[in-house]
Amino acid sequence: MRRRRWSLGYDGVLLSSAVALAGDPVAMARAFRLSVEAGRLAFEADPLQPRDMAEPSTPVLGQAVFA
Repeated sequence: MRRRRWSLGYDGVLLSSAVALAGDPVAMARAFRLSVEAGRLAFEADPLQPRDMAEPSTPVLGQAVFA
């Protein structure tokens, strides 16, 4: 657990630097806040389970092949 706390600390320093050094710090802070919110929503949306092999998510029969 200690290692995770250190990692989060480094992330905080990097975030602080990105916001502080941005041309528009308020906009940069908002962008980070929205990205964290989007990541959390995606996590809670129960994404697809990992697969061993790739499977197309759309039908490929009858589709043009551009090669």
